[in-house]
Amino acid sequence: MSLGVDAVVLDKGGAGHEADSRFACAWTLAPSGKPDRPLLIAMHGSARDHLPTRDAFDDLAMRRDIHVLAPLFPADVTRPGYSDGYKFLREPGVDYAALLESMIAAFRAQFDLHPQPIYLFGFSGGAQFALRYALVAAGRLSGAVIAAPGAVTLLDAGLPWWPGVGGIEQAIGRPVDARGLAGLPIHLIIGANDSDQGLVARGPDHPDYSPFAEVAGANRHERIEALKESLEKSGLRPGLEYLDGVGHELGPVAGAASRAIEKWL
Repeated sequence: MSLGVDAVVLDKGGAGHEADSRFACAWTLAPSGKPDRPLLIAMHGSARDHLPTRDAFDDLAMRRDIHVLAPLFPADVTRPGYSDGYKFLREPGVDYAALLESMIAAFRAQFDLHPQPIYLFGFSGGAQFALRYALVAAGRLSGAVIAAPGAVTLLDAGLPWWPGVGGIEQAIGRPVDARGLAGLPIHLIIGANDSDQGLVARGPDHPDYSPFAEVAGANRHERIEALKESLEKSGLRPGLEYLDGVGHELGPVAGAASRAIEKWL
C-alpha cells in the first residue's frame, strides 16, 4: 500500500512503559489508521536516540502506511555507568527480549492494533540487540535489518555466549529459534567508511567481558562479514550492503534499511 506522501500528517506519540516505568517507547501510527498495517520496531544505538531513530523512518511510514515503534532502553538501569545490558538481551533483573514483547503487546492494546507483519531494525548497539533478539525470537518476525553492529554473535554452538550461541539458553533463558531463523529474511548494512569508530573494548572486569570477543574480527567490517558467513553456514541467505561514503551514521543506514524493508512488504 502506498499513500500520497504530500497529503500525509503522521500521528506520533510516546509514553513510559506501564509495566516498568524505567523504560519508555515512542511511536508513529500508520497514516491510514488501519489496525492491521505492518509494524517496524526501530531500536536505538548506544546514544539512546530513540526519537531520531523513530523519525528516520517517517518516509517509509508515509509511503507504505506502516506503524513504527521505537523503544527506549536507558543506561544506568541496574548499576551506575552500565549501558550495555540491552545489547546482550539481559542484565540482572531485566530480560530485554521479554521487555520488547511486552512493549509490543502494550502498543497493540493501546491502539487496538493487530499488526502483521512485524519487522525489526537496529543500528549500532541496537543492531546488537536486533541480531541477538532475532536469534532467539525469529518466529515472531518477518524480517530483520542489522546495521553497523560493533560486536556480533556468530551462529556457532562451539563458541560460548555471547560471541557464539554455546550455552545461550543457560545464559539468557532462551534457545536459538532455529526453525524461525530458517525462514527469516535478514539484511546486513554497514557504511564503507565505518570500520572501528566507537568500538568498545571490554576488559576482564566488565560484566560482558569475553575472551572470545574478537573472534569475529577486529573491526565492524570484519565482524559483519564473519556474521554473514556464519549465517550462510547455517543455511540462511542474508544480504550484505556496503554504503559508499558513509561512516557510522544513522540517517543513510536508515534509508538503506527502508529500501530493504520496502522490498519485503
